[in-house]
Amino acid sequence: DWRGGGGGGGGEGGLTQLTGISQRISGSDFRHRHEAVTELTELMMTERGQCDGRTGPMVELFVGRLGDNNAKVAAAALQGLERVAGAYGSGIEGSVGVLVPALAANLANTSVQIRTLASSVLDIVARHSDPCLLAQHLSSAIDFGNQRARATLLDKMRLIVRSLHEKKPPLLYKFVMQSAVKTLEEHRADVKSSNATLIKEVYSVVGESIFTNAGVRLPDKTVMRLREIIGS
Repeated sequence: DWRGGGGGGGGEGGLTQLTGISQRISGSDFRHRHEAVTELTELMMTERGQCDGRTGPMVELFVGRLGDNNAKVAAAALQGLERVAGAYGSGIEGSVGVLVPALAANLANTSVQIRTLASSVLDIVARHSDPCLLAQHLSSAIDFGNQRARATLLDKMRLIVRSLHEKKPPLLYKFVMQSAVKTLEEHRADVKSSNATLIKEVYSVVGESIFTNAGVRLPDKTVMRLREIIGS
């Protein structure tokens, strides 16, 4: 429980402060929500020793504001996450499962500022996360998330192909190629382009074995489509 246990002095004060933040961050007044996001950011940046090991609930408070109907609050939450993710690194890896879908939703936002910030935060999270864990959540966001975010998510997936192959090759097929094959039916030009670049990256790493999954050859029609893309 992030309200309880351990630490003295400033740490206890920080946790008491967190209780107040968590109440105001979902309030009806956008100014109070904005202030709470700013305070949460400063708390995590200045009370690092007290927050380590308790980051999960704190990150979830940020995530709860990423879909805020006030653009200033949503942007402040993303800016806060950008700072926190950079400072904590792998210390927030346990929150990848809630961060990726929320950031993916922001990648489909109509605001350029929101999209740019979401992309930056996702890059920082990806840099410090286990590629096996990240691939699973990126795949889910590509397959089931907003179509407008798909091209960017495919680009993010491409960046972890080599590290994923080094760590656990079967996941390259389970998550990366599964999403890439599903996306072959996509008609949006940006998505087709990003998917083609992803498929070429996988081919550059695994060669002809791209056409088999767990020893089973992919359907002829799929192989033909993949060969057209790889050869283009």
